[in-house]
Amino acid sequence: MQRILLASLLLVSVSACAYRPDPADLIHIVDSPADVRVCQRLGEVSPVVSTTPGFGSASDSMKEAVVALGGTHLYLEKNSEDWSLVRGIAYRCGPGIVQRETVIRAKG
Repeated sequence: MQRILLASLLLVSVSACAYRPDPADLIHIVDSPADVRVCQRLGEVSPVVSTTPGFGSASDSMKEAVVALGGTHLYLEKNSEDWSLVRGIAYRCGPGIVQRETVIRAKG
C-alpha cells in the first residue's frame, strides 16, 4: 500500500514540474505611460487598431511580436478618447535596463 501511495505522489510531483507557460502569456499588458517610463522601448508592434469585437486576435499577435522582440510589456497607447483605437508598443522592463537620458545644452 505504501508503494502505491509513494508511486502516485511521485507521478503527481513530476507532472507538476512539466508545465511551461507560453511566452506570450507572460507579457504584461499596460495602458499607462507611467507603467513603462523606466523601461526600454523596443518598437511598435501594431498599427492603430480597433478594440471592437475581434480585438483578441489582434492583441494575441501584438503579444507574439513583443516576445519576438525580447520584450516583457505591451503598452496599449490610446488613440481615441473612448479607447476604441489603440496602438501596441513593446517594452523591456526589469533589472539591467539602462535608460538613456537626453541632455540639451544651451550654447552661449
